[in-house]
Amino acid sequence: MAQSRKVSNTVFSGQASMWPAFKWKPLVLLAPAVLFLLVFFVGPLLINFQQSLKTPDSGTLTAAYYIKVASDPYYLRVLGQTLMLGVVVVAICLITGYPLAYAIARARGGWKAALVFVLVAPLLVSVVVRSFGWMVILGSNGVINAVLRGLGLPSVDLMYSWTGITIALVHVLLPFMVLAIASTIETLDASIEEAAQVLGAHRARVFYHVMLPLCTEGIITGSILTFTLTIGSFVTVMLLGKNSTMVLPLLIYQRLTVASDWPTAAALGIILLAVVLALLWLQARLRHTAHEARP
Repeated sequence: MAQSRKVSNTVFSGQASMWPAFKWKPLVLLAPAVLFLLVFFVGPLLINFQQSLKTPDSGTLTAAYYIKVASDPYYLRVLGQTLMLGVVVVAICLITGYPLAYAIARARGGWKAALVFVLVAPLLVSVVVRSFGWMVILGSNGVINAVLRGLGLPSVDLMYSWTGITIALVHVLLPFMVLAIASTIETLDASIEEAAQVLGAHRARVFYHVMLPLCTEGIITGSILTFTLTIGSFVTVMLLGKNSTMVLPLLIYQRLTVASDWPTAAALGIILLAVVLALLWLQARLRHTAHEARP
């Protein structure tokens, strides 16, 4: 009995001595990731923010570069074009992606695996390669114009236009919208749709009054994700666009490499970051509202 008590005391004393280690273990495991984010993400952002507030010559603090961006019609037009491109790409990805997301969510077995593979396979190819492929398809001597000429129809000018950029970005970003919506539909019981149809609702009414409200969270997540990736796209827009299709990432690159105007480029970068942060805040608010409204 005495020996058993001794062993028990030893165990408890060992747990007590190990408790501080368990207490600090999560922080120790998180430390490398936090350090990485501080050094390679937060640090450059702070340097960029400081760069946007200092004059190159004297180094004095000033808001002149933000005022310059806010008062210059060209910068405002580029910002508007960037946001409008994001809205259009999101709308097309949502309209074309919802049926595919529904098919993936309701498919079973090999069909589901095949649909997911078809959707995800383009992500395994570099964005540069995919954009170059669209240059081959949309070019003046590309596949589309060759088919049109073969049919005796006039050629279309899709390269270096907003239409070509939108088509390529939809192809690049569609999987993000589809996966976000499909993950939400998979959580919904299929008997909900069957019950609505048994009660007399046709499929369009079931979609509008039942499925669409229940998929709000996935639609919001996919839309915000697609929008932020669109307004930050660089490679696709650079390969398929020109000066008339200028967007904010290309303008920042141009100010850095051509004009060597680092403070203005830094201010534009901070404005782009502010737009993304505002959208993430909006996403959190909408998801919270949708979660509270969900039965």
